[in-house]
Amino acid sequence: ELRTPLAALQALVETLQVGALDEPPAARHFLHRADQEVDALSQMVEQLLERTLIESGKVPLRLSETPAADVVRPAVERLRPQSDRRHLELLIELADDLPPVLSDASRAQQVVGNLLHNAIKFTPDGGTITIRARLRNDGAHVVFSVQDTGFGIPAAELPRIFERFYKGDRARSSGGTGLGLAISRHLVEAHGGEIWAKSKEGKGSTFYFTLPVAASGE
Repeated sequence: ELRTPLAALQALVETLQVGALDEPPAARHFLHRADQEVDALSQMVEQLLERTLIESGKVPLRLSETPAADVVRPAVERLRPQSDRRHLELLIELADDLPPVLSDASRAQQVVGNLLHNAIKFTPDGGTITIRARLRNDGAHVVFSVQDTGFGIPAAELPRIFERFYKGDRARSSGGTGLGLAISRHLVEAHGGEIWAKSKEGKGSTFYFTLPVAASGE
């Protein structure tokens, strides 16, 4: 997986060196391609390092009262440029009077970001992605969800999608490390929550996770 973007970058640089730099439209095209490969490579390295830290127990959580909106909105705004390039509609639906959750805000945002990144990757241009938060019936957890109108996940693959390095057929063709969902599962469980997904092939997917409600003054 690491070789693929490196080989592409090498080919792009060589193409620029042998003359494409003298043709501005071609140069812009190849530089844009190179930028995409650097993004892919950076994400792979970041996820590999993250997983190593998690497995070594060197990622302590700094828990505090966090408004549900502060879990959702920063991740959405960070990835909005990607969705805009794909002409995807990003919707946020937060229930009224949601209680704050007990979370490490940056880590909770990372979970939303991982789920949203996948939704963007596997939703055709012009689709819709909806991020929601509501109070669970038990009153002790807030349920966050990321719903897309994408390709969906085959039923046979659904039980394995949170395994480390597991990649379904469609994910294998799109690159990546297969670590994003495994990292998300670990972070959610470290918060005392749970994570799961529902999907129907050709109809899209919805990923859910829970975070505990913060007790007053916690």
